[in-house]
Amino acid sequence: MRYRQVLAGAFTGTVSLLAITAHAVADDKATTILEAITVTANGTQDKGPIVKRARSGSKTDTPIAETPQSVSVVTGDQLTKQGATSVSSALRYEPGVTTGSRPGDRFDSVFIRGFGGFGPNANYIHYLDGLKLPTGINYDVPSVDSYLIDRIEIMRGPASVLYGSGNPGGLVNLVTKKPEAEASHEVFTRFGNNGRAEVGYDFTGPVDEEGALLYRLTGVGRLYDLGVDYTDSKRVAVAPSLTWAPDADTTLTIKASYTRDPNATLTNWMPALGTLQANPNGQIRSDFFSGNPNYNTFSRKQATFGYEFEHHVDEVWTLRQNLRFMHSSSDFKGYSVPAGGSAWASAAACGGVAYLCLGRQATHYIEQFNSLAVDNQAQADFSTASLNHKLLLGVDYQQLDATSTYGNGTTTYINYLNPVYESTPNVTLTGRQDQIRHQTGIYAQDQMKLDNWAFVLAGRYDWSSIDSSTTTLSTGASQKYDTQDAAFTWKVGLLYEFDNGIAPYASYATSFDPTMGTGYGGKTFDPTTGQQYEVGIKYQPTSFDALFTVALYDLTQQNVLTTDLQHTSTNTTLTGCSSTTCQTQTGEVRSRGIELGAKFAITDNLNISASYTYTDAEVTKSNVASTIGKTPVGTPDHMASLWGDYTINSGALTGLGFGAGVRFMGATNGDAANTSAMKVPSYTLVDASAHYDLGNYDFKFKGVQLAVNATNLFNKEFVSACASANQCFYGTGRTVMATVSYKW
Repeated sequence: MRYRQVLAGAFTGTVSLLAITAHAVADDKATTILEAITVTANGTQDKGPIVKRARSGSKTDTPIAETPQSVSVVTGDQLTKQGATSVSSALRYEPGVTTGSRPGDRFDSVFIRGFGGFGPNANYIHYLDGLKLPTGINYDVPSVDSYLIDRIEIMRGPASVLYGSGNPGGLVNLVTKKPEAEASHEVFTRFGNNGRAEVGYDFTGPVDEEGALLYRLTGVGRLYDLGVDYTDSKRVAVAPSLTWAPDADTTLTIKASYTRDPNATLTNWMPALGTLQANPNGQIRSDFFSGNPNYNTFSRKQATFGYEFEHHVDEVWTLRQNLRFMHSSSDFKGYSVPAGGSAWASAAACGGVAYLCLGRQATHYIEQFNSLAVDNQAQADFSTASLNHKLLLGVDYQQLDATSTYGNGTTTYINYLNPVYESTPNVTLTGRQDQIRHQTGIYAQDQMKLDNWAFVLAGRYDWSSIDSSTTTLSTGASQKYDTQDAAFTWKVGLLYEFDNGIAPYASYATSFDPTMGTGYGGKTFDPTTGQQYEVGIKYQPTSFDALFTVALYDLTQQNVLTTDLQHTSTNTTLTGCSSTTCQTQTGEVRSRGIELGAKFAITDNLNISASYTYTDAEVTKSNVASTIGKTPVGTPDHMASLWGDYTINSGALTGLGFGAGVRFMGATNGDAANTSAMKVPSYTLVDASAHYDLGNYDFKFKGVQLAVNATNLFNKEFVSACASANQCFYGTGRTVMATVSYKW
């Protein structure tokens, strides 16, 4: 019933917008001569190495240099040159963003300005083409293939005023490839170590002579492993889209995608003893598989369908509606070392040797969800006296209907020096969790300009609800909780752009994010809230192509969950609590830092990007005294990166190019108490690439490009992060790929 109401509302909005389009077309019905139409969907999209504009920071086509907040863009060219084959790997050279803490291709999770985590606290990539990319209840988390992406926009700091609930650290918005007016075709094949093999294609161009109808068809297939035994990964993805522009004022882009992962892998975690710390029996190999090859699958299917509609009503008003349906289903079977308690079998259970045999548990999750996201916008560009306005009014709605059926089972211990893998275990599905989430938001934003001054003021009100139930399958007994939240968020920003391209700015923004679960007595939790102060400088030189940014911020999150010391298993019955301990919302986390970013083209054939990040994150309030003043797990104090790409443009070697990069990740803490034994050391990795345009060698090879990419060139073995004493992750070893592509 609810979904029918949602569909009816979406249909009504669509009909209203299309009626405006029909009226505009009818006005020109007498015109019989069709002129070529240039289609630009949702504003200008920079194609060069230095991007000057981004929509994520304002939902309007605004120059980055005029946005009083930290925003950066990873271009498609950068994805190609750096050999990024996942969203996480595409972000590794961006300031303020930490990726690769848990290697694998099952999920894309990030830390932004110190906010992120592992397991239920993970911060996944949440936005696709400006609309919420939902996550299921447990493991059913969508993943967008990097080959389907045109660019990635990173907005740092609270974004709730435009997007609703979310992590206060910021958001990552994936912008997919869309139809283009100029015909272009690409096919490629790629091979590499770890059994990697890929093929892909990307075709776009006009369908008709007038250019009113454009198409794009992109697809990719790949298989490889992660350098760990029994971790084969496979994927097929395809994304067709069609843009219709009946006139110069109207565009409608219909988009769809389908991704199938017959097996997406994730490296299994290991205890600190034997990875981070010395084990008396020897270290655990980085390619050791602690699971069971006979019980190790993660299959996922996800499909999307939606559209982007834009109509310029007149010189002032523009209407937009973006909508997307999504369906996802997954089936996960696997083993894991227990996250809590002891990871090790007793010496008596392992031939009299302690710390040799790992305990494990088997898990089975069958999940699916259906979601809808729609964003309606009305933009007015006008002036009052000397003040220019870009007014944005919006209403958006999100719904998720998710189910997770699960079961756990015990297994045998495994000797990590001499593993023996048993037969398939018998895991019975014992429980089911159902969830329905709704969020409706109304927002307004005014971007004002007066000479060199730029000022933004925005506000939003959200209504959010979560209906959740957990059912025991054997008895039918069910526990339910309903959470109803409402929140007002806002932001204000001021920027002054000097004639030489220097633009200092200051801003303030707030956020909220609903918290799932219940505390003592079944009381539902309030949303977490966040506030950020940010000042910075942007510099866009007038003499050469570059963008330099400096950002300093102070960000605080309240209502963070912490242990409820008044209600414990020793002094009361834990009524309503979801585990062996109750939680309450008296925690607080603060993150302060500085981010430096630079992207510049010294010449037409030499591009450089550099970044440095300092993050001072700490727990400022907690009921657990040992964690107060400590840094959250997985957050480095320092990060730095440098990447350069040079292409020879004269002489016999014209068309030959080289790229190289270095990434430094500072030390992180592997437990909440920041004990020295759980300190994860810093590491430095080197990447490299070479590429050659064969058309410069012989014209008959025009369009053929050869490329070789290597990440972690020197095959450094390192621990990327630890989430606890039982959960440490080895970083990805050396990856080498050779690509042959042909464009025409």
